[in-house]
Amino acid sequence: MSSLTGEAAPAMRAALMLGSARCGSTLVSNILREHPAVLSVSELFASAGHNAFRPAVLNGARFWSHLATPSAAMSQVANPDAAPGEFLYGRREGPAHDPWHCPPILAVTLPHLCDDPDALFDMLAARIAAAPCATLADHYRALFNDLARQLGGREIWVERSGGSLVAAKTLRGMFPDAALVLLTRNGSETALSMRDYPAARLAIWCWRRLGFLGIDLLHPDRHFGRGALWPLIAALAGSSGVRRIISHRPTLAQTGAFWSAITIRGLAGLGGAQPMILRYEDLCRDPVPWIRALAAHLGCDAPSVWLDRAARLPERRPSRLASLGSVERDELAQACAPGEAALAEFTAGLTPIAR
Repeated sequence: MSSLTGEAAPAMRAALMLGSARCGSTLVSNILREHPAVLSVSELFASAGHNAFRPAVLNGARFWSHLATPSAAMSQVANPDAAPGEFLYGRREGPAHDPWHCPPILAVTLPHLCDDPDALFDMLAARIAAAPCATLADHYRALFNDLARQLGGREIWVERSGGSLVAAKTLRGMFPDAALVLLTRNGSETALSMRDYPAARLAIWCWRRLGFLGIDLLHPDRHFGRGALWPLIAALAGSSGVRRIISHRPTLAQTGAFWSAITIRGLAGLGGAQPMILRYEDLCRDPVPWIRALAAHLGCDAPSVWLDRAARLPERRPSRLASLGSVERDELAQACAPGEAALAEFTAGLTPIAR
C-alpha cells in the first residue's frame, strides 16, 4: 500500500494480540519487540481511549489529535504513579512532555519502540497531520508503515492493547487480513491482577454503573473506544471523578464477574475465527517452543539470537491466589467460572493447528 502522505511504502502484514487485560500481554509485546522483522505496537488502541475506533472516516489532523492530545481522565490511570511499570514514558529523563499529562501515543507505544520517543513523536506529527481524509483503518496502517520505515526491516505489525478482546469484532472488521493471537491466563489470577490495576478498576466501575443508563462498556458495536457517547462521558468524568473511582478496590465477585463478561463477550466477536491460543502459563513454563510457535503463526522466522534472548523474558511467579483464604478463592472461582467455561468451549472448537 502507499502512505497517506503520498510516499510509496512496502505492504506490511498485520496481526492482533487479543486478551482480557492483565493476562501477560506486556510480556508478549516485549518478546516481539526483540524480533528484527516485527513492529511491536504496544497499547496504541488502549492509549487512544475513547477515540480509538471512531469515527470511521477522518482527516489526518483529527486522527493525530486523537493520538497526541492528552486526556485529563485517562491521565489518571496512565501516569508514573498509577502505572509505573507499564507507563514507559514516565521512566525517561528530561522528557519533552509532562509525564502526568502526556500525549497518548507517548505513554507506552513510542517508548516501547525506540530510545528517543520525543523525536519520533515530532516526525509523526508532521507527517500524519497532513494526511487527507481516509478510513480510520488506513490511517492506522499508514502510521504503522511510518514507524516501520523509521525502525527499518519490519515486515509485520502486531498491535497489543490491554483489554483488546472486547473489541475483537471491531478490530477484525478494520483489519480483516490480520493474523489473530488469543492470549489467555487463569481467570482467577487475571481477576486478582485486575483488581489492583487502576485502568481495570475504572473499566469495572463503568461496566457496573453505566449499564443502568443503557451504556454498555462491552457492547460489540458500542464498546469503549467506539460508541459515540464515550468522549462525552470522559469529558464529564474529568480527573477528579476518575481519581475517586480508581482509589476504591472492587470486590472479588465484581472483578471475577467482569473478567467473565469481557471473556464471553469478546469470544463472541471471534466467531468463525481461528486464532492461535497462547496461554500465559505455558509461555512461562516452557517458553522456547511457544515463542517459536508464535513466530510461525505470524509468518516469521525464529532466529536463534532472538529466540535465546526472548526465552529469558518469561518468569514463573508465585500465584496471587495463595494470599486468599479458601472462602475467598471459592468466591472468585465461582465468579470466573462462566468465563472459564466459555473459553474452554471456544478453544475446543479450534483446529489442532490453531490450538
